[in-house]
Amino acid sequence: MAVYLDFWDAIVLASAEMDPEHPALEEYAVDQALELAQDGVQGVTDAGLGMEGEPVPNPKVISAEPTDDPRSVVIRDCQGAGDWKVVGEIEPRSRNVRVDARLQRDLFDWWVVDMQVWGNDTC
Repeated sequence: MAVYLDFWDAIVLASAEMDPEHPALEEYAVDQALELAQDGVQGVTDAGLGMEGEPVPNPKVISAEPTDDPRSVVIRDCQGAGDWKVVGEIEPRSRNVRVDARLQRDLFDWWVVDMQVWGNDTC
């Protein structure tokens, strides 16, 4: 769970700095999840928009394999908007966003490997 939450902190930081290659992203994610985060931050950057604040995560583990010593975990998150919004806007653009993420453990660390962000009011 800590890696998932740290990954979101890295996404918030990269979005605020408008840096899709921010090194913090690579500390927690690989493969599709890393590409998705970088593409999202690139979209903010291409639009010339910065982000401020942060979302409010509410993650829960919905499966773990194998159960006795997990190497793969699926997390479902229902994120509130919190105060995470485009700089200069009064209200956040998204609310109650469902996020599904799969994390895998290698010999040393956990990594976010797959993630899907479903959109507004999907929780």
